Amino acid sequence: MNLAYYIAKQISGNKQSTFSKFILRLATIATALSVTVMIIAISVVDGFKTKIREKMFVFWGHAQVTMFSASPTSLIGDAPFLKDDQLIRDIKSVQGVQAVYPFILKPAIVKAEKGLEGIKLKGIESGYPLTSSDAIRFEGQPIRFADSAYSSDLILSQSTMQRLNLNIGDPVFLVFFNPEQGNPSVRKLTVAGSFHTGMEEVDQGFGLCDIRLLRSVNRWSERDISALQVSLKDYRQSEAVSATIYQDYLQPPMSVSTIKEIYPYIFAWLDFQNTNAALILVIMAVVAAINMATALLIYILERTQMVGTLKALGMQNRQIRQVFLYHAARVTLKGILWGTFFGVLLCWLQLQFSLVKLDESVYYMKTAPVSINGFYILLVALGTLLFCSLIMLLPALMVKKIKIINALKFR
Repeated sequence: MNLAYYIAKQISGNKQSTFSKFILRLATIATALSVTVMIIAISVVDGFKTKIREKMFVFWGHAQVTMFSASPTSLIGDAPFLKDDQLIRDIKSVQGVQAVYPFILKPAIVKAEKGLEGIKLKGIESGYPLTSSDAIRFEGQPIRFADSAYSSDLILSQSTMQRLNLNIGDPVFLVFFNPEQGNPSVRKLTVAGSFHTGMEEVDQGFGLCDIRLLRSVNRWSERDISALQVSLKDYRQSEAVSATIYQDYLQPPMSVSTIKEIYPYIFAWLDFQNTNAALILVIMAVVAAINMATALLIYILERTQMVGTLKALGMQNRQIRQVFLYHAARVTLKGILWGTFFGVLLCWLQLQFSLVKLDESVYYMKTAPVSINGFYILLVALGTLLFCSLIMLLPALMVKKIKIINALKFR
């Protein structure tokens, strides 16, 4: 057995002075608290980003194929293009693509008995996955697609329905303006269902209807569309898949944009959360390391006589330092294990019971989201152990400065 490890194990089992016990316990608690905060921070940030991405991707997909636009942030394109079944099959064949959904986007005014409001209508085909995701809260019935004529069903956001004092089943009038037609077009529809994402950018500006309704209003052919919504298996492949689609299957003036290019400010805000999480991790790691380094320094000073005795017996400074580092590592590991336990426990409680509530108008969700990721938790634990071990090398150097004769006189 390693001599330094053996001595460290022996002194760990010995009764220590009250002050030494207090310092080591305090260091253990500080390390545990730091690790707990780090795990909660990284779990909440990861959960928050995941939920926001899910809301965006369910409603808009990961990328969109449209006619070229000078502004990729514009969702409304005036120029339609023909729905090409071969192009859709080609896009679906690209590795990483999960599904492709044609749609049309058009502005309209919703006129109800108690008021009116401007929205952008997204015309969809049957099979659109709005009601199949937990990221969007849906009530009522999905659009009932008929075989021939367009469906008269309309789906609005809950916030739009509240502002217009509408309920599911109420009739509304949709007013469309086409400059080339002169007079506005009016259609009577029925509110069949409602959705709620918690994101103001979607809830206060969009609705869903049958794609054939918008073709009728625009006087387009039965195969004209505004865009193709491309959904991927892994959002991290959006840029690579978009590049493949553009290079292999699109011809000018066709173009493809990722949802990150269409909503850059939302994803820039999400990326900024990484900075917040990193700042918390650094602060907590520094707190844990300083506490452990301070505890180790005090412990070495209390064991000055033991250091002198070991030196007198011929033990080298490096071996004596290892004795204290082994002992400090045991204390650090104990704090990390307790911190990991409480961090995971608190995240699990939030996941199961939604204890922490949020302002949905600010954070896009009603409760604090958490994502328990084993890799991140392991990374926090190992990173804390490594960082604390490196910092504790500094007080361990104190061993070299302790003189044998002074140490043996030390009381």
